[in-house]
Amino acid sequence: MYVLHLSGDTVKILEGSASKKKVVINSLYSIATPSDYLDSPDDKGYEKLESVVINALRELGEEVRNKKVKIILDNINISFREMLVPTLNRAKTIALIKNEIFSDEKLARNNTVDYIVDENKVDGLKQSKVFVTYVDNKILGDMQKLGKTLMCNIVSIDIGQNCTLKHLAYIQDRLPDNYLFVEIRESAIVISFIVDKKFKYSMSKSVISMQSMKFKNDKMYFVNDVMNTIRSAVELYKKRFPENDFNDIVLAGTEEKLDLLRKPVAEKHNLNVLNLELPDNVESIGIEEYNDFFCTIGGLMNLSMLKR
Repeated sequence: MYVLHLSGDTVKILEGSASKKKVVINSLYSIATPSDYLDSPDDKGYEKLESVVINALRELGEEVRNKKVKIILDNINISFREMLVPTLNRAKTIALIKNEIFSDEKLARNNTVDYIVDENKVDGLKQSKVFVTYVDNKILGDMQKLGKTLMCNIVSIDIGQNCTLKHLAYIQDRLPDNYLFVEIRESAIVISFIVDKKFKYSMSKSVISMQSMKFKNDKMYFVNDVMNTIRSAVELYKKRFPENDFNDIVLAGTEEKLDLLRKPVAEKHNLNVLNLELPDNVESIGIEEYNDFFCTIGGLMNLSMLKR
């Protein structure tokens, strides 16, 4: 299985397999590609993205023709929000969500809404807690076009937040019950709130990229920016879930960024700062790549693997 992970600053490609017993990574690749395509999709942006993907596959020496490919769309502006809705069939639920989210009919027509169910009944009532996302129809059309160009079989299109959460669910036995998972991406920080080993909330923010840090002051700005975001997340976590003991922050990212952040985070907050550990059942990858490709690896996983 191939995973094509597209964001506003990188294209990542991974080939591997995942089952309940183990994850095997056969190849991986990452290239910096600053782009605003996912923010404002247009033909010029798509053509640039397509060219980068084709060249990346060529450099990687991979042939995806007739192969299964999963695509991850990763952008802080792609919504992933919790909603409570009446328990209805899927078509009626989608219509209800669209009516709630979009301010006019044109916006509703131009976006495709999807959701996953977290709870079928809430407080004993016939209402469901769902996590909702929506993506511009042009992006979805372009992804189908990309599949035809590569002559591959696109089996799913997912979003970054969901892939991170699937991966966290896969390794949940190795993590605390309650914690903040702080993912330091190339130019964004994504924080997931985990309560009783279940995802409850996420927040994202753009941050300066490592490539842009040419001076010492740039690194200080980066650290302060991330620290302020984590402080806001800690305060929100304690406010929203006061009944849960909260003692841990789990950091994930490239070693260069983690080196900048471990000590300030540990000193600023009265919390344990934990690093990701490489699970024994994840093969053919090192701890640095495991951190950097955490979200991408989550793209290999599906819900049937995560059922206990």
